[in-house]
Amino acid sequence: MSSQTLNRDKWSLWHHLNADAAVPDAPGVYEIRTDFEFSRLRGLSSLVTIGSATTSLRKRLCEQRFNNAARYQNRAEKWLTQAGCMLEFRYATTRSGAEARYLEALRLSGIRERALGTPTRQ
Repeated sequence: MSSQTLNRDKWSLWHHLNADAAVPDAPGVYEIRTDFEFSRLRGLSSLVTIGSATTSLRKRLCEQRFNNAARYQNRAEKWLTQAGCMLEFRYATTRSGAEARYLEALRLSGIRERALGTPTRQ
């Protein structure tokens, strides 16, 4: 994977947030989106969260965000879930935790530039 960008073919398919998806036990980045677009300062977006896992996507997503949502979901995710909105996630593995953090920062800066309304960092 290029350290400059995440190619579309490197992302997993979108999975329901509570799905039993086969999430790899590897470092990587992930995105969480909702089933509708909402206004940012400039434009629309369905992205709610961009995050990274420096050691294990499986631990970060499955053990924390799915199985212990009350503790690990951010405020926006909790509000959307309580409102009955569907949340989905996708991920891309990286070679190291440092690369995962770097790619997370790239994704966040790209969103900031396009919409001036940044999804929550995890």
